[in-house]
Order: sequence, then structure tokens, then C-alpha cells
Amino acid sequence: MFWFIGAFLIASAIFLFAPEQASVQSEQASTRKSQGHISLFILPVIVLAWLLFTLLDGHNGNFGAAAIGFVLTSCAIAHSKFHKFIIPCASITAISLVIGFMLAT
Repeated sequence: MFWFIGAFLIASAIFLFAPEQASVQSEQASTRKSQGHISLFILPVIVLAWLLFTLLDGHNGNFGAAAIGFVLTSCAIAHSKFHKFIIPCASITAISLVIGFMLAT
């Protein structure tokens, strides 16, 4: 939990004290067409395939669906075309975690 609070404080400080020109340059760079970083997409897809093979092999647990949700969320973040699926994937992860905790107790 401390890492989350620390990350929030650092992000807030960067937002408050960053120069105005840095944000203008990043906005101009974001307006250009981007194909997305396929190399960033490859690793989550490999992890997803490995996770699916492991789950199909019979190594199931209470948090198997949550693990898939985590990897799908990272896939959605890694490629710009899939950014619209970030919230649904994160919702699936959250629901799977709640169900996993309920089944574990």
C-alpha cells in the first residue's frame, strides 16, 4: 500500500511542478499518428499464452481468472488500439479478485 501512496505523491509533485513547455511538447507529440508499440504488446501476449496453458493443464486456483484479467489489462495498456478495453479488463480483474477472496475464506 505504501508504494501506491508513494507513486501518487510523486505523480502529484510532477504534475504540480512540471514546466508548462513539457506538457505542450507532449501534447504535440501525441497528436501524431502512432501505430503503437508492438514490442510492448508481445511480452503480455506470451505471458497470457503461458497462463492459459497452465490453467488448462489443471493448475487452477481461486485467482486464475484474476491473473488472466491482470494480463489482459496489461495487453490493453500496451497497444493503443486496445485502450478502450482497459476499464472492462480492470473491472473483470476486480470482480475476480473479490470472488477469489470470498472463495478462499
